[in-house]
Amino acid sequence: MWQQAANEAVYCSQSTSFLIFLFIEMVTRLGQKILLWIILIFGIFGCVFLFWQGSQYRNSGVSQLLQQARGIYHYLVLTRQLISSWHGIYVKEGNKFVRKTPAAFTGELAEFSGTKAPFTLKIAVPDSVNPEHIPDEFERDAIDKMKAGKVKEVWKVEYDKDVYRFRYAGPLIFENECQSCHSKAPKMRVLGCISIGLNASNFFTVLENNLLHYVVYMTVGILIILTLLWFMLRNYVLRPLLNLSSAAEQVRKGNFKVRVSLDQSLEWENVGENFNNMVEALAKRHDALKEEADSAIEQLKVAYEELKKTEKYKSDFFTNITHDLKTPITAIKGAVAILERKSDDELGQYIDILERNVEKLSSMVQDLLDCSRLESGELALHKEESDLAEVLEDAILMAMPLAWRKKIKLDYHVPDEPCMANIDKKRMEQVIINLISNAIKFSPENEVVEIRLVRKNQSWKVMIEDNGPGIPREDRSKIFNKFFQRSDSSTDTGMGLGLAIAKGIIEAHGGIIGICDREKGRGSCFYFLIPCT
Repeated sequence: MWQQAANEAVYCSQSTSFLIFLFIEMVTRLGQKILLWIILIFGIFGCVFLFWQGSQYRNSGVSQLLQQARGIYHYLVLTRQLISSWHGIYVKEGNKFVRKTPAAFTGELAEFSGTKAPFTLKIAVPDSVNPEHIPDEFERDAIDKMKAGKVKEVWKVEYDKDVYRFRYAGPLIFENECQSCHSKAPKMRVLGCISIGLNASNFFTVLENNLLHYVVYMTVGILIILTLLWFMLRNYVLRPLLNLSSAAEQVRKGNFKVRVSLDQSLEWENVGENFNNMVEALAKRHDALKEEADSAIEQLKVAYEELKKTEKYKSDFFTNITHDLKTPITAIKGAVAILERKSDDELGQYIDILERNVEKLSSMVQDLLDCSRLESGELALHKEESDLAEVLEDAILMAMPLAWRKKIKLDYHVPDEPCMANIDKKRMEQVIINLISNAIKFSPENEVVEIRLVRKNQSWKVMIEDNGPGIPREDRSKIFNKFFQRSDSSTDTGMGLGLAIAKGIIEAHGGIIGICDREKGRGSCFYFLIPCT
């Protein structure tokens, strides 16, 4: 029982240590980790020491009980041999003397020991007709082992009904002296066993009390040691670390005037001095970088102001030149109209060429003017709630002649429901015509340009897809820049302002314009999103 309790204590200690180890891994603060590790180490040491000390006490006590049992056994064996050498002893019972053999003496001694002595005595013989000599399980096992020659004696500690009992069994041997009473010698030398029982409750009670005292003393001692260790760790390890951590946090926030004073030990003084030197070097470097940054910012301000002036000059130049060009272009248009009415058929083809180029020049000047207005934020939008599908259909009709000339089919799909949006119809037509015209220009003859209008969440999405050569991946990020010309373009595409103007108009409507990601050679697909109303 005591051994089982000890094993359970060790198992409990191992389980507790494992749980503490898992808890330590979950703890993040250094002080808590150190404290828990100390508790774990002292806890394991205390449990192992208590188990070892208890085992030593128990072995010592069992050894004493074994010596007592051996003494009783050998004293009984010598007494039996002495009585046998005397051929019995005579004891007065009443008015006569009765002869007592060793067996009778042992029997009466066993009966007497059960009531008067602190031990019990029994002669156990297998197959005995006397119920008092029938062996129990312990005695039967001891007799079998001694007959087999495995052991010369057997003992064990039993626990039953809160009582500890030490059991001892020594061999019952047929000696030469026994022939005085037993004329016929038995076949086996070991006849049975002499069983001795000692009450060991007092011993184990004292052992448990001693272990309890050890637990109390050790717990108090460990608590005192833990308190001292914690005081030492807090003052010589944790407090300097907290000071360093606080100072480092101040440095992170930009306070380079912070300094630390670590006087707990020479090693900490060196650490504090190195930290202060590092902060001082950082402060000097920070001041130098700040001066350089301030100088660079001043230079950037000057450059920015110059750039603003340049942009203003450029914007003013485009605005002025486009306004100035509109007047002569209008005059040229009027003159061409007059010549067309008065000319004969021979000059008609030249007048047509002149008229087409004047229209192209007028369109380019208008693009420059729109681009200038978009950059300066002066592009006026006349928004009204309109059906985007109707605007799309009108733009398709306006682009239809260009498609007929290249034998391009315009395939468009719109929802059955009204596609209402708050838009400037004229500017939206301009965007759609620009995108459809580009799709027609870059599509081979007899191809199809697909135009779709769909609803996407709270926006209307217009997609224009062609089957031309596509847009190279390296040009896709620059396709909406002003004056950008594609690297593989062999078609006259103007000044490269159309997509830049389309982007400005869509963004002025609070929308998004972009290009779908496609492989080169599989055509291109432009789209834009306009919020629904």
